[in-house]
Amino acid sequence: MRQLATYPARKVMDQQKVAKGNILLTATPFVHVLSGSLKGLYCDYCLKKKQENLQRCSGCKAECYCNKDCQRGSWDIHRFECKNLQRIYPLIPPDTAKLIAKVIFRLKTGGDRVEEKVTERTRRKFKDLMNHYTDLKTDKKRQEHLTSLVVVLGKYIGAENLPNEVDLQGIYGRICVNSFSITDPDLNTVGTGVYLAASVFDHSCQPNAYVTFEGTRLTCRSLVDMPCLDFAKIRISYIDVMNSTMDRKNELHRRYYFWCDCKFCHDPERDRLMSSINCGNASCTAPVLIDEDDDIDAPIGACTECGYNNLSTETRRKYCSIANHCREQLETMKDKYYLDVCRRALEMQGNLFYKLNLLCVKLQDAAFEAAIGVENWSSALEYGIKNIEGVKFYYGENHPNIGLILLKLGKICNHEQKLEDAIRYFREAEPIIRISHGTAHPTYKELMCLTQQAHEEREFLSRKKKRINNISVICRTTCG
Repeated sequence: MRQLATYPARKVMDQQKVAKGNILLTATPFVHVLSGSLKGLYCDYCLKKKQENLQRCSGCKAECYCNKDCQRGSWDIHRFECKNLQRIYPLIPPDTAKLIAKVIFRLKTGGDRVEEKVTERTRRKFKDLMNHYTDLKTDKKRQEHLTSLVVVLGKYIGAENLPNEVDLQGIYGRICVNSFSITDPDLNTVGTGVYLAASVFDHSCQPNAYVTFEGTRLTCRSLVDMPCLDFAKIRISYIDVMNSTMDRKNELHRRYYFWCDCKFCHDPERDRLMSSINCGNASCTAPVLIDEDDDIDAPIGACTECGYNNLSTETRRKYCSIANHCREQLETMKDKYYLDVCRRALEMQGNLFYKLNLLCVKLQDAAFEAAIGVENWSSALEYGIKNIEGVKFYYGENHPNIGLILLKLGKICNHEQKLEDAIRYFREAEPIIRISHGTAHPTYKELMCLTQQAHEEREFLSRKKKRINNISVICRTTCG
């Protein structure tokens, strides 16, 4: 049951001031499902990764659990799943079909009466979640998806267990619009969940709250100080905001059926900076803005800082060609980043692209993650450090993603014995992660443990160096 959480040990009431870092809401899911690709690696109930072998359900052999406690916890719904999974074995239904089936089973066993508290005066049931029925009916892609899911569900749970068309459409719509991607401490998606009270949060590309997970448990914290707790003004980010305004708006409308109207979406100068090149004047560091919607042969405007206006139309053509190539490469890498692909694209950009150009920042961020993936620590440091200014521009100075990037940089420096740099990055990450995650979260605990280790290692090396210096002095004195 979701409730208003305490911080540190008392309720955040409606008229009480909210400090950044305060918990606004904690929740467990109405239903959830583990990502199919992670079967056998994570518990199907608590979604926590286990180092030792998980215990398989003795009936269906498909679901895996940490122990009997997790198996008992899942039984309310799994008792309906189990016999159906046995019947269709070895076929495994896709994640969305499993999630819809869980909702159907939950609603049939009293889930329609389950409600969760948002405030002392506001509660939400599954039926209160928006389903965008009209939008969904006119969405060709989602209607095709739903049609294919109905076929799968008919085979999985039987046509006799399917609700009528209107109710099924409503369930599907609520899942599409309200579900959360459940992530592990490294922000890898491990599952999908429907949270009743947390569905109250609206979106902003400049959020004032942040959601984290520990297993399936959701926690939302304030990122800013607020005069009072007003859920109508709480904003989280539904999507990755490191995109152009047009792309963000289109993605939000496609997935959630609304047009964003936040501050970031009303900042044309910010958006123009995303499509910028370096000034042709070697002594000037200002960006020169290029509107890709202009005619390919349109002249490039003068630099607003130094007045340099000798950039040719060939420069525009070159920029547009490279920009299109970079977008294509990013699209092909949307599921996995490749260091060599990122490196080649960045080499093509050369000195033409401005450091805050969206494609420059996204590719450097991709290169950073790709280098970590292949344990190329020197390249990871190169791209990560170079891109700090860029990611701060897109996310904001104190966005949780910045804290996590600083934590990664600190871990790499620690691994490479660059202890002073590691401690500096850990120190910069600490206040950001403390506010967004809280001191009890595994990510914050890891940060503090690594910080202590780095300090101890630095102290050990310092004492070792002193002993070596003292021995050297003694040797020189004796020999002299």
